[in-house]
Parts: sequence; C-alpha cells; structure tokens
Amino acid sequence: MPGTGGDRRVSGSRSVLAAGLVMTGEHVPAAGSALLHVVIPSYNGGGAILRCIASVLRATYRPLRLIVVDNASSDGTVREIARRFPASCLVRNPRNLGFSGACNAGIDAARRDGADLILILNQDTVIHPELPAILAGLFRRRPRAGAAGPKTYFGRPAAGAERRLLYGGAWRGRLPLRQCLPGIGKPDVGGRAGAARVDYVWGHGMMLRAEALVRVGGFDPGFFMYFEDLDLCRRMAATGYEVWYVPAAVMWHDITDGARAIHSERWRWVEKMRSMRHFHRKHYGPAAARALNALTALAEIERLVWRGHLRAARHLLAAYVVTFPGACHAAEAARQ
Repeated sequence: MPGTGGDRRVSGSRSVLAAGLVMTGEHVPAAGSALLHVVIPSYNGGGAILRCIASVLRATYRPLRLIVVDNASSDGTVREIARRFPASCLVRNPRNLGFSGACNAGIDAARRDGADLILILNQDTVIHPELPAILAGLFRRRPRAGAAGPKTYFGRPAAGAERRLLYGGAWRGRLPLRQCLPGIGKPDVGGRAGAARVDYVWGHGMMLRAEALVRVGGFDPGFFMYFEDLDLCRRMAATGYEVWYVPAAVMWHDITDGARAIHSERWRWVEKMRSMRHFHRKHYGPAAARALNALTALAEIERLVWRGHLRAARHLLAAYVVTFPGACHAAEAARQ
C-alpha cells in the first residue's frame, strides 16, 4: 500500500503502544479475539465525526483501537477530536489525499500495530454498538472472507424514525458501475435475514481482513473519491477472497453527497467522472473504456432527466466533457 508520510501525534493517551496507537478503553483483550482497528478518514468533519467516534467508542467488541486520519482539515476538527477523545490516534496528512489516500494511511498504521481486521467508516456515519462484533464473527466463520459490509440506513438513529435503506447488498448490473441495489431508498421491511455473498460493499462502512490487504493491496490512490470501494472488492474477488453483506450488523449514514440529484455540486460530478474513467480503463483497457464511459454517463443522465433532476444532469454532462483525456487540467482546477 502507498505510504503517506503523515504526521502521527497522540495526546493524553491512557496507554501508548509501540506504534503510537492507543486502546480506546480499559478493556482487557479476550484471548483469541481478532485485533480490530477502526479507521475514520476526516476532512472538515465538524460535529459529524464527533458523533461517529462516540458511536465507535460505545461498541461492545474488544480489542478495538481507533485511528482518525485527517486530510488537512481547516475547521478545527483535529483540535476538537484531540480535546474530546484524547485516547485516539490522529494521523495528520499534510494535504488532502482524498478518501483512498486517507484510508491507506490508516491501514498502514493499523497493520504496523498488528491489526487482524480493519473497519473503514465515513466520518458522517453512526454504528450500532454490536456492529463490529457481528462483522468480526463473519470473518471468524468465513476464513476466505476479505471484505464485509453492514445494512445501512439513511440519516441518523432516532427513536421511532422510519428506517430507509441506503445499502442492503450490491451486485453488478449490466454496466460495470450500474449496480443492482435492492430496496434502496425504501422503508426497510426486513428482507434478507442471513449474510449473503455480494459483488460490492461500500466504503462508508466496510470491514477488511488485514491479511487480504497484504495480498490485494489497499485502496487505489488513483480514485480520489468514488468507486475506490468497488475497485477493491473486484480485486478481492479476483484474488480468491469473498465479499459479504451482513444485515444483522446495522449502521446509519447521514449522507449529503453532492454527486446526487438533490444536492448537486459540479466539482463532485467531475470527481465521479474521473473515477469512472479510471475504473473502466483499469479493468477493461482503453478501447472498451471509451465505450463504457459513454454508456454509463448516458444511462445516468437519462435517469436524472427522467426524474426531473435537470441541474444534476447538466452538471454530469459538463463533468463528462471536462474529464476527457487531455482536459484533465480542467478537472484538477475544478477540484481546487
């Protein structure tokens, strides 16, 4: 996995370990339990990442260690995390390395500390206290499992609130990046009860076997954001590892994605198109990628127009044009 050169600082820790990581509680590890590290990439996370960390610290699973990787936040996130959660490991990147780069920095730190399992969480998520234990149990029972993901609801946990499904398993559609997502956006009515093999789990909440990452590699830094999780799952499967969806494990994602119809932001569509092009070129070669890029973008534009999201459709079309090979400098300018 790529190195990051991040500045690793820990303050006020209860028990500092050799690699600079700390236990997130006073619990004594159970004999034979897999050592789990939770990695949370952070960028101007504000109150969202504080809620995420608090939910992790309520988890029942032990031994568990927490790593927050900050991508050069400017909103005081790092200072507030250090103040509120002194027994956490902070990895400070000198610049924004994107989601993949931040994950890899955390994975590197976790592996140096002897991690058996690594749970990646988006900063705007909240997990159920039993989630780590349930997912770790899947890895214990399935020695070929390389990645696993939980059932995920939109929003935040609230008593009596309707639970709308964000992720309930993902399978490849007719186009490589067009996924089959049963029940997405609808109230959860139960559905599948047991764990199931899937093609993809999403990076907002995915547990990974550290041993598999040694063979497969970490996240591809060519994906600044978007589709890095799908790429990793494909490489896991190609190396002989299994990818699982575990509905008994539950989390919430308070998502406000600017590459979606309602909260459309042009720069996010640019990143999505850049990652789409990278994914198709990497897995299918340059010639096939050109056709797949056009078909995938056209299918998404058609879907947005049909639903009346004309602003998002215009943003997507502009992003598709600006990310043509030879126009990458414009895409880079849009990122700034």
